Amino acid sequence: MLHQKIEKLIPFISEEFITYPLWEEGKYIPFLKCWQKADSENEYTSFSNRLNKHFENSGYEISFILQEHRSVIHEFYLYPKYKELQNGSYKFNKTDWSIEEMLDLLATVLK
Repeated sequence: MLHQKIEKLIPFISEEFITYPLWEEGKYIPFLKCWQKADSENEYTSFSNRLNKHFENSGYEISFILQEHRSVIHEFYLYPKYKELQNGSYKFNKTDWSIEEMLDLLATVLK
């Protein structure tokens, strides 16, 4: 069940955990917002490298949220990779993407 997969990620999920930001009419891309604590720059670099490597060939993208001030909490989004098409639409790189798979992949890398 979906709620059990989400519960595995507590406390690393944001209150706005699953969103579908609407940039343009008809463009619906799910974003999962999470966070991880990293006390030092080395720990953050290790964490970001681990995430990037873990999702490298998964069909999903990691995007870190830039902080205006220094913090030990680092937020990021996970979403299906997609390609912008010339006609203004988009196409997912991984046609069989799923939120459930995204949750499973996150659960294996967050600690």
